[in-house]
Amino acid sequence: MIRQVHLKLIAAHSLRHAVRGGAGLVSIALTLLVGLGLAQCAIGPLEMVNKDLDRAEKAMERDGQAISADQRAAAQEKLNAGVITAAGKAINWAIEPSDSQLEYLVKEKPAMVSALLVLLFLATPFFACLGGFNQTSGDIGSKGLRFLLLRTERPNIFIGRFIGTFLFSACVNLLLFLILAIYMAAKVKVHSPGDMFLWTMQGYVRMMIFTLPYIALCAWISSAIDSPFLSLFASLMLVYLIPIFIGIASSSESAISYGQYITPWGFKYWLLEPLGPKFFGGIAAMLGFTGLFMWMGLSGFGKRDL
Repeated sequence: MIRQVHLKLIAAHSLRHAVRGGAGLVSIALTLLVGLGLAQCAIGPLEMVNKDLDRAEKAMERDGQAISADQRAAAQEKLNAGVITAAGKAINWAIEPSDSQLEYLVKEKPAMVSALLVLLFLATPFFACLGGFNQTSGDIGSKGLRFLLLRTERPNIFIGRFIGTFLFSACVNLLLFLILAIYMAAKVKVHSPGDMFLWTMQGYVRMMIFTLPYIALCAWISSAIDSPFLSLFASLMLVYLIPIFIGIASSSESAISYGQYITPWGFKYWLLEPLGPKFFGGIAAMLGFTGLFMWMGLSGFGKRDL
C-alpha cells in the first residue's frame, strides 16, 4: 500500500542522507568537475579568439594606429558571427539535427548555450548514475531495510528513495547550471546575458526530464544488487555500453542505428527540439521508460529476500 506520509518521510530522509554521505559529496564534486570541464571545452575556443583579438588591438595601438569604436564593434560583430557559425557546425556534426532543430538551437536560441547543452546531455546518464546507484543496495547488503519493513511497506521504501534521489540530483544539477549561467554571462559576449540565462534554465528542465529514466534504472539495479560498487558499475555499463555497441554496429549497417530507441539514449535530443510533436514525444518516451524501469524494480524488490 502506498502511503503519502511515508513517501514524504522516506524521500526527505534519503535527500538528507545523500547530502551528508560520502557518496553524495563525491557525486556533487564529480558532477561539478565534469560539467565545468565540458563548459570549458565549449567556451575555451571563444576565449582564445577574444584574447587574440585583444592582443591584435594592443599591437596596433603600440604602432600608433588608433582603433575607432566603429572598427572595434565591426570586429566584434564579425567574431560573433564566426562563433555562431562554428557552434552551428559543431551541433550539426554532433547530433545531425533536422533543419528546423538546427535553426532553433543556433538562431532562435543562444548557440553557445545550445552547444554546451549538447555536451551536457552526453554526460547526463553519468551524473544520474553517480547520484542514484546506492538507493537500496547498501541497506540490502547490510540488512538495514529489515527495520524499516516493520514500519512501512516495500513500495513506500522503493518509491520514496527514488523520489529523494531524483530531488538530490535535481539540486546538484541546479547548482551546476547556476554556476554555468554565471560563468557564461562573464565569459561569453556573443549573446545577451538574459537570453543565455533563460535558455540555460530551460535546458536544465529538459535535462532533468532526461535524467528521470536513468534514476529509475539505477533504482531497479540497486534493488537487485547487494553491493553499491557493483550497482554503480552495472549502471554505468548498461547506460553507455549499449549505445556504444549499437553505434559501432550501425557503422556497417545503418538500420541497426534504430536500436538506440530501445533505450532513453535514442530520444535524448528530441528534448532539444522546439515545442512540438517531437519534443512532447521525447517527454512521453522518458516517462514511459521511467514507468517501465520502476515497474521492473518494484516487481523484483517486492519478491527478493531483504
